[in-house]
Amino acid sequence: MERYAAYCGLYCGACTSMIMKDRADGVATALQMQLTTNDSPCGGCRSTDMADCEFVKCNRDHGTESCAFCTEFPCPRIVSFKGEEWEHHQVVIDNLMRIKEIGIPAWIEEQKERWKCPSCGSRTAWYQQSCPACGEIITNYM
Repeated sequence: MERYAAYCGLYCGACTSMIMKDRADGVATALQMQLTTNDSPCGGCRSTDMADCEFVKCNRDHGTESCAFCTEFPCPRIVSFKGEEWEHHQVVIDNLMRIKEIGIPAWIEEQKERWKCPSCGSRTAWYQQSCPACGEIITNYM
C-alpha cells in the first residue's frame, strides 16, 4: 500500500495513471475500471516507472522514505512543486506535515477515506466530479 504515498506528498491512490496501472495489474475493482483517462499507467515513485523523478532521486540520495522526513524539508524544490498550477500539487506540504506527524501507513488510510465516494465507497480520482460507479456528485474532488 505504500506505493500510493509519493515521496513528494502526493496521494497516488487518487491519480488516474495509478488507477490505470491498478486496472492493468488486476487490482482495480470492476467499478473503478469504468474510469477512463488519456494518461499512461504509472506504478508510482517506488516503481521503475519514475526512476528519473527529481523527488525519487533526492529521497534516495538523502536516504529518506518521504520528503517529510528529510532534514531539508521544506526545500526549495518541494516549495516550487507546491506552487505549480495543479491543485493536487498545492497540498503536498500539508500532506508531508501530516505524514511527519502520523507516519505513512496512517496517512494512506486517511487518504483512502478521503478519496472514496461518500455514497457507495468506490475509489475516486483527483478532479473527478462524480462517482464512476453510482453517479454521486463528489464535492471534495480537489
